[in-house]
Amino acid sequence: MLMAGADVTMLCSVLMRHGIDRLGVIEEEMANWTREHEYESVEQLKGSLSHKNCSEPGAFERAQYMRAVGVHKPT
Repeated sequence: MLMAGADVTMLCSVLMRHGIDRLGVIEEEMANWTREHEYESVEQLKGSLSHKNCSEPGAFERAQYMRAVGVHKPT
């Protein structure tokens, strides 16, 4: 959700199921993931996969349309 441009994500159900201590796990996993994918911050990550930041908006739109209608290449 952050990569699509969200400012916040929903954590309530995770915290209700697993307790507040889960925040530490989420923070550690997020830090590891961003480091592995060469993001320096959540701010840099935020919106990185949005239409607005796409170098080829037409290709982005076609891919989203094909996904929505279930079109895919034959194998």
